[in-house]
Amino acid sequence: MDKFMNWMDVHVTPLASKLGSNAYLKAISGGFVAVMSATIVGSIFTLLGNLPISAWTNFISSTGLNAILALPGQVTTDIIAMYFVFFCAYNLARTFGVDGGGAGLACLVSFMLVTGRDETGAISTGFLGSRGLFTAIIIGLLGARLFIYVVKKGWVIKLPDSVPPNVSASFSALIPTGVVVLVWLVVAGIMKGTSFGTLHNLIFTVIQQNLMRFVGNNVGAYVFFQLMCNLLWFFGLHGGNITGSITNPIYTPLSLENFAAYQAGATEMPYIITGAFSKSYMSGGVGSMFGMAIVMCLFCKSQQMKILGRLSLPTTMFFINEPLLFGIPVVLNPLFFLPLMLFTPIMGIITYFLMKVGIVPTPIGAQIPWTMPPVLNGLIQGGHRPIAMAIYEALTVVASGLVWYPFVMIADRQALREEQGLENAD
Repeated sequence: MDKFMNWMDVHVTPLASKLGSNAYLKAISGGFVAVMSATIVGSIFTLLGNLPISAWTNFISSTGLNAILALPGQVTTDIIAMYFVFFCAYNLARTFGVDGGGAGLACLVSFMLVTGRDETGAISTGFLGSRGLFTAIIIGLLGARLFIYVVKKGWVIKLPDSVPPNVSASFSALIPTGVVVLVWLVVAGIMKGTSFGTLHNLIFTVIQQNLMRFVGNNVGAYVFFQLMCNLLWFFGLHGGNITGSITNPIYTPLSLENFAAYQAGATEMPYIITGAFSKSYMSGGVGSMFGMAIVMCLFCKSQQMKILGRLSLPTTMFFINEPLLFGIPVVLNPLFFLPLMLFTPIMGIITYFLMKVGIVPTPIGAQIPWTMPPVLNGLIQGGHRPIAMAIYEALTVVASGLVWYPFVMIADRQALREEQGLENAD
């Protein structure tokens, strides 16, 4: 174990640290975080309009309330790419010390340019949602980088200091915005002369659709990312942020595709592995440590483990397990290496096959807070079978407790001996 940890510290940790601090990956992650509040609100109203209760659905249909409840989803999750491209560019520009609002607006305008119009002359809406996310990432990063380049070169309109700052900022962004928009306008014009017609069609057909097809139901790829996330956490690095910057652009559109299918009345979701999949079996954050906290509260005898368990129980319920990771600690502790590394990947494989055969319902992909506790998460994500999902999540909490139990008991005995030794010394 010492040799393995030293090898990881030399070869893997520096690479992971670089990935975690990469400005472009951080811009992507920041973009998804920024739009989260809007998509959560939209999902909540959509769920209210699609509750599997006949009396409720009949009432809202007869009163026309269903059309009103559908509006928040239509202006949030259905056009998420529009919001994302702005915040992706905004975050990247701010990282380089450039006006984020100006870069975000330039990229949003560029995104609408490549989106184009439909046969009726109206703005095409087909790629404003999850189908346009990869295009939004490309335009958000490349467009913002071009904006930054122009600003850093000093190709801006500079007004006297007496001009109000908001007016001066608008004129300063004029030339960079014009350059960015012109470049993407040329791209849009070139694409019209191809068989794809738009940049969206090219990216969706060649990149996004293939990635979604390959990764969406590929349990091997999912397990690989799970292992990498857990391994990074073992060395004290935020594995979720590092791997999430790679997986979010793939799994978030898959969640939204499922949610769109649920809104359309489908009982079977098209994708099993989505952004909502992990929460169906994982409780308490990385390593599924909610069960660990319960074990510490119920069975530990040392004061250290009991108190830490009581303190961490309410936080792990809401997927915040840093008190356990760094308090026991689990990080860099060989005793906890196996359960931290292997429990969630194994549970992911089991859950995948249970969903594939229909025993456990596939998550509908509703955009809900990442802190949603287990069981409640199942009641929301279970769609037409919420009770089945909630029961399964409760069972996974029990399973995590059973797996963590022997390792926690070993740590508890060690802590108890240390406490008794201190008492005897006194």
